[in-house]
Amino acid sequence: MTWHGIESASDVAARLAGRRFVVAEMMFKPRPAEPKHQSVFDFTLASRLDKLCRYENAAMVLICRDQATADSLAHLPTEYPTLLFVTAMANPKPIPPSTADAYALTPQQCGWETPERWRQYDLTDRWARLLFALDVGRQLTEGFLILPAHDAVWGRGLLARLEALSRRSARQGLDAAVSPYTYHQHSPVPGVSIDPAIIDAMNATFAPDSLLRWRFRLGRYQSFWGKMGMIPFGMCDVIRRNVQTMVWEDDLEIDRVIREAGYGARCLWIDQPSLYRQAPPVFDRDDLRNVIDRTLHYSLPIPSAEGTAPSLLNRPLDALGRLRCVLSPRFARAVRLSQTLISECNARIAARLDRYGASWVDWGDYRYVVTVGDPAVQVWNYEG
Repeated sequence: MTWHGIESASDVAARLAGRRFVVAEMMFKPRPAEPKHQSVFDFTLASRLDKLCRYENAAMVLICRDQATADSLAHLPTEYPTLLFVTAMANPKPIPPSTADAYALTPQQCGWETPERWRQYDLTDRWARLLFALDVGRQLTEGFLILPAHDAVWGRGLLARLEALSRRSARQGLDAAVSPYTYHQHSPVPGVSIDPAIIDAMNATFAPDSLLRWRFRLGRYQSFWGKMGMIPFGMCDVIRRNVQTMVWEDDLEIDRVIREAGYGARCLWIDQPSLYRQAPPVFDRDDLRNVIDRTLHYSLPIPSAEGTAPSLLNRPLDALGRLRCVLSPRFARAVRLSQTLISECNARIAARLDRYGASWVDWGDYRYVVTVGDPAVQVWNYEG
């Protein structure tokens, strides 16, 4: 039997005893039904499952929103009969109105539709599932909790390279937490029509710093990333007990805790898309605009000497990037489209901040509200 549905992190951990690689997939909604979205979802998930099946001591935990989400993935054990699957449910909890007085006026103040139907939650749904995964990981020994995003595409040899980097970077007797990073944050998917201009523009959006790979090598930049991270089981409890879950950008917060605890955190820059790349369901300008909008919101709450941390997306191209624009008309076109969408999102954010003192973005089932310089994000759900 390879398919189990379990609620308790302790029960999940008991099923996983002796497993060295435990992949925790956070499932925020059922498998997509729309053909194009389903093809991208299936392709990226299959890339991870195919590589995981090469290890006898591996397992996958599907941390789902609800039973319908778990049911939509019930075909996986048949397709991968040698792999252990475990399903569990984890969600944020609503905040009782009696303890949410400080935020009770937000829907009214911001002019949301039918404000009385909005309800505040204690943390993001991603944090709820991350905490569950960390709770599982802390009860295991000799191995790694692996946290991939849905758009992570694994190539052959990726896990072995990351494990080797983790061992080389051990500190305080514990292997390091490691992540891969790639310029290919958007890429083609076989059989799916995606405008190459959108792929180029998304990659250009996240490439203003041509020296980023060297910052990773020097350890002078964030090293744990939410797109794909491997955490030694022995690190999970420290992270779980010390993270501030009101911080929206959870991977940056996990990176902070790891460093402050004195453990190792390393990032591996990967040039080969055959080894690691990302393939998100971003098909047109609106999809890319949504990614940019969410990313810009991440930086608003981060305090700094200037009042708020500037987003990577708002940095001008460095000298190497400007030279690349001269040498590559294709890259120059991608940069122009990226900058146009960034400007549109910045204008909308600035207008909201000026009018309401806050801005927000809808992502999945929830609306996230941020204010400049305040690290606490508010999480709301429309219960209509």
